[in-house]
Amino acid sequence: MALQTETIDARAVDELRARLRGTLLRPGEEGYAGASQAWNLNARQRPALVVVTEGAGDVVAAVRFARDEGLGVGVMATGHGVGKPADGGVLVNTSRMRGVRVDPVARTARVEAGTLWRDVIPEAHAFGLAALAGSAPHVGVVGYTMGGGFGWLGRRYGLNSAGVTEAEIVTSGGELVRVSDEENADLFWGLKGGGGNFGIVTSLEFRLHPLTTVYGGSAFYPVERASEVLDAFARWSAGFPDEMTTAVAFMNIPPLPHLPGPLRGRSVVVVKGCYCGGKPEAGEAMFRHMREGLGEPIVDTFRQMPVTEMDRISMDPVDPLGVIQHAELLSDLTPEAVDALVRVAGAGSESPLTILELRQLGGALVRTPKHLNLLGSGDARYSMNAIGATFSPEMVERVKAHLARLIEATRPFQTGRTFLNFMEEGPATDRVRAAYTPEDWERLVALKDEHDPENLFRFNRNIPPTSTAGRG
Repeated sequence: MALQTETIDARAVDELRARLRGTLLRPGEEGYAGASQAWNLNARQRPALVVVTEGAGDVVAAVRFARDEGLGVGVMATGHGVGKPADGGVLVNTSRMRGVRVDPVARTARVEAGTLWRDVIPEAHAFGLAALAGSAPHVGVVGYTMGGGFGWLGRRYGLNSAGVTEAEIVTSGGELVRVSDEENADLFWGLKGGGGNFGIVTSLEFRLHPLTTVYGGSAFYPVERASEVLDAFARWSAGFPDEMTTAVAFMNIPPLPHLPGPLRGRSVVVVKGCYCGGKPEAGEAMFRHMREGLGEPIVDTFRQMPVTEMDRISMDPVDPLGVIQHAELLSDLTPEAVDALVRVAGAGSESPLTILELRQLGGALVRTPKHLNLLGSGDARYSMNAIGATFSPEMVERVKAHLARLIEATRPFQTGRTFLNFMEEGPATDRVRAAYTPEDWERLVALKDEHDPENLFRFNRNIPPTSTAGRG
């Protein structure tokens, strides 16, 4: 796609470049392709320019430039959650801003905009504390948190967005402001789950929790046993305490040499879980009951582990690849729902999906009276997240067709809600709206009208202001 970069004032670009501590890159310049490439290789971006920031001052300068030139602004650290590619706009790449400071007395961590979870987790662990990280340590903390932030400790401690205590953001006016419960409280409320629609976070402070050891892992079974495993999982996980978070997933495992031999190239159904109560052996007893009922799995990784190793439960891919995904919230895992899932992902389904995962909800995830309601209020018992890796145009079409089949098959069990962080690339406004309650959506639109009426921050899972809501 050709970019209309000739309309940008060249002198203004030179002035911006001179003001930056970081780097300004335009199409064709060395480093531009790498600085604009998201982790999801399908999210190809062609911004008019990229500003690789070294600090908050660079973010302020980039936003003011975009505002003055009438350009939209996008932001990324790793590009795991690109909502809409920043084509023709200014892309703020925060990947060099990786500062972390842990306060062991206050039990908080303060991070800069480009910090990854792998930067935070060991720093917190050194003080006997744990962060509410996701399943992959190479994901950016800020983007994850602004979309909610749902990990293996979620049912006990909630979403990471709810644990944010303060932040510094650059607004659409190009001002660096502090937000908290005491300062700019309405904006602070919308920031925590609003998906980057109200500004660019330059620093974020959030709570940590006294926890060093969990009991968790995954048990892999042949996909031919999917009905039996899902039925057992639904019964077994019902009534669990908040300290337990579980999931069940269909997986088509690639034949990669670093994976356990018995799993390479196989289609499996996986039971995953993490117990974070005071006595890890209590979690071991709960999982033993499940495993004994199903018999010997192909591979069993359940064990006591330090919180620094929780990413081994999910074993998410680290290297960039092209993926397409879709997410819904499901009301329950009834026998009818199990049958529908097995038809589209079980043996003989010819599913091209890399993973179709159901994560257990409830607990602190739905007790959010002061925060955005991002995972339902108890009407949804599971999140459903489907991901297909795509290595060719033919695979893209095959995955899209199968996702359409999955959506239709599970429609009777969907609540009508989805989860922002699991949402597909470039969602329509109605899909973004489905991540919120009607009341929260109205309040978010009002905040957008007040703080970003021109939709400067639009390269995201966008909440359009009233003035632009009818435009494409």
